[in-house]
Amino acid sequence: MILEIIIVALLGLSIGSFLNVVIIRLPRSRSIVRPSSRCGFCRTPLRLSENIPVLGFFLSGGLCRRCGHPFSFRYAFVELLTGVLALAVYSVFGMGLTAVFIFCFVCTLIAISFIDLDLRLIPDSLSIGGWVLALFLIGIQPEYFGIFHASGPLTEMGWSAFMQACFCSILGYGLFWLMARAYYFLRKEEGLGGGDLKLMGLIGAVLGLQGLVTTILVGSLLGALLGLANMILRGQSKHSQIPFGPFLSMGALLSTLHLDRFLWP
Repeated sequence: MILEIIIVALLGLSIGSFLNVVIIRLPRSRSIVRPSSRCGFCRTPLRLSENIPVLGFFLSGGLCRRCGHPFSFRYAFVELLTGVLALAVYSVFGMGLTAVFIFCFVCTLIAISFIDLDLRLIPDSLSIGGWVLALFLIGIQPEYFGIFHASGPLTEMGWSAFMQACFCSILGYGLFWLMARAYYFLRKEEGLGGGDLKLMGLIGAVLGLQGLVTTILVGSLLGALLGLANMILRGQSKHSQIPFGPFLSMGALLSTLHLDRFLWP
């Protein structure tokens, strides 16, 4: 068991390093394979020791060896976050195909969150691509991937895992589409981006009805709290835009790791 924990942690940290590449390059239409990691200022390739997840940041002192330009601590944070979440998924789901599927979903949420924070957009390749892939996997292997649809009103009605995934993905997208149109009708400005709608489609497909409700409640609450804090502390207008993807992802993570049990007695 200790060996499994070590392997999962190291794998999570390594995938976190790859996610940093995805976060920087994917929305800018750059290859996530080549060139190798390098300083963003002077373009000097990183040494192998500097590419060690988390540890490489501290071994380099957080600075480029050639030009002295500082590296963002966020790179190490993403790696550490991914490693911690890998262990969390392992603790809930153990080893197996289900854990792999769930961890891929978690990694998608991490990439989406940081891209949305940086650029206020969610790439279709992550949201729609993940949505389609999730439905495909649930359709061909429901006993492994339909785990969040094993109980609830839809199951009691005799709905299969795939039917529930399709319905909940459409429901998630549709609810946010209606909210976006209603907001635009009332305020004459966009309140939700198209990326948020597609993200809700992905979340609905993977987490089902209960997960969808948890995501909306938690995401809306966190988004409202941040908006209120920005108005009070920074003097921002109530019309100031904030990225909603990270908050939806936090709500989805709570449901994924079964931390929303207080909502579903």
